[in-house]
Amino acid sequence: MDLIARGHDSGATAIWAGVFWLLAIIAIGAFVYALTRLLLDRRSEARAQAATASAVPNVPMPVVEPAVPARAILDERLARGEIDVAEYRERLDALGT
Repeated sequence: MDLIARGHDSGATAIWAGVFWLLAIIAIGAFVYALTRLLLDRRSEARAQAATASAVPNVPMPVVEPAVPARAILDERLARGEIDVAEYRERLDALGT
């Protein structure tokens, strides 16, 4: 007891302090690992649900008419001189009109 009071112990205190910090680091690492896995699992479940929801067969897609028909835009570009007549005709043929 007299040696401990003077600051001379057998080193057992240092060993137990080292064991404590080692266990603390392992516990923190396990917590970070578990939290990461939890978040990643939730993301993958959300992706799987989104993929399942978007893979519904035989659902007709609505036909949406453009606000400005492509032919009108093409006519405007020709009138402004952005494209020449050959390119106008080529693009008009590509539109199928």
